[in-house]
Amino acid sequence: MAIQPSPPGRPEIVPVEPPEEMTLLEHLLELRNRILICAVAILIGLVVCGIFWETILGWLLAPARERDESFRVVSFSPVDRIGVVFKIVMYGGVIIASPVVIYELLAFVVPGLTPKERKLMLPTMAGVLLFLLGGMAFAYWIILPASLGFLLDFGSDQFENAIGAKPYIDFVTRLIFWVGVAFELPMVLLVLGRLGVVTARQLLSFWRYAIVLIAILSAIITPTPDAITMSFVMGPLFALYFLGIFFAWIFGKPRRQPALA
Repeated sequence: MAIQPSPPGRPEIVPVEPPEEMTLLEHLLELRNRILICAVAILIGLVVCGIFWETILGWLLAPARERDESFRVVSFSPVDRIGVVFKIVMYGGVIIASPVVIYELLAFVVPGLTPKERKLMLPTMAGVLLFLLGGMAFAYWIILPASLGFLLDFGSDQFENAIGAKPYIDFVTRLIFWVGVAFELPMVLLVLGRLGVVTARQLLSFWRYAIVLIAILSAIITPTPDAITMSFVMGPLFALYFLGIFFAWIFGKPRRQPALA
């Protein structure tokens, strides 16, 4: 189609060519490059944690030793120590590399987002890291001491606290990691609201069912059977659910009203 000349006295309108879309092969190459960057970041995290594994192990043992100064872990097989170090290195390496992994994941999907949604990428990435680290810190300083206090004091007049190294590290890392993941609830609701899957009104009306689901999740995460420790997980998660409703209300995508006949 021919371009009509601009009227005299007005600047000539120059058509702007739309950006070319990437081919399937180019998408695959980009995905490969981003996966390689994530792999390198994880490898660097593994090396760092491999160098400082003794320091990290001391951090993981500190909550139990604060409750019982005589507490110690023992190895029951020749491979226990290697398994403990391997788990520490794996979890620590992934956590260290998580900022790079999250950034590469979001950067891969950015071309398919609108300009307004692209502006939300950096705050979203920061929010994911903030809630993950906040949940892990909450588990380490609040939930873990309470859980160990109950478990180590239970039957202490009949049992000596000499725990296997592998079961202890499994217990601590599982608790810290999954509480950190559970604290991502507000960001999950934000993304669902932004995609138009749910609305703040729907989430608010769902609060009774949310209590039941959060209670079940807290019971799975909490390693002790007492209600007090379980409430340490359930209370913050319920508060985070309402924070997620607020995020969905602020950043949610409004649904189109059906046209009237």
